[in-house]
Amino acid sequence: MDKRIEKSKAAIYCAFQELLENKDYHEIKIEDIIVSAKISRSTFYQHFKTKNDVLNSLIDNIFTHVFSHSLSEEKTHDFSKASIFEYTHLITHILYHLSDEKRLINAIIKNSTKDIFYNSIRDKMYPIAKALIESKEIIINQIPFELNISRLIETFVICLNYWVKIDFSLSPEKITNYFILMNTYNKK
Repeated sequence: MDKRIEKSKAAIYCAFQELLENKDYHEIKIEDIIVSAKISRSTFYQHFKTKNDVLNSLIDNIFTHVFSHSLSEEKTHDFSKASIFEYTHLITHILYHLSDEKRLINAIIKNSTKDIFYNSIRDKMYPIAKALIESKEIIINQIPFELNISRLIETFVICLNYWVKIDFSLSPEKITNYFILMNTYNKK
């Protein structure tokens, strides 16, 4: 990607995050983002049509990287040797990226963007939950397929919401473990 594009997008993301920390999402105007990012209106519109596009792009960036087939070692974690089909690693990797962006995630969650964020997370988690059920990694046989998927997605959202509330104080591995335990059925 062109360095100028990367630089202007980074400025937009940074400005958007700062605005979310200080204003409600509904009060933020594109003009606010432009002024805060110190870019022209045309530069903003080269990359995004709306502020929703900025928010969705931020969320997409986390998941796009995690699903990349060419992972490399990163500052906070290394999943470069893990298969994207190892679902425990995939969940943990997603959580590492959410943790790396905890300032942004906190700004989103404490704002009226919370529902938009969680709905986006639900959409992104659907193929993962579906794959977990299809691979029989996590399944409760007495529950219909689509209900199993919904259960997994909502469990992930519950775990993420809990993690945000405790300010990311537990490791991504611990939260993944909770997610797995919450989706394990033990007969007595």
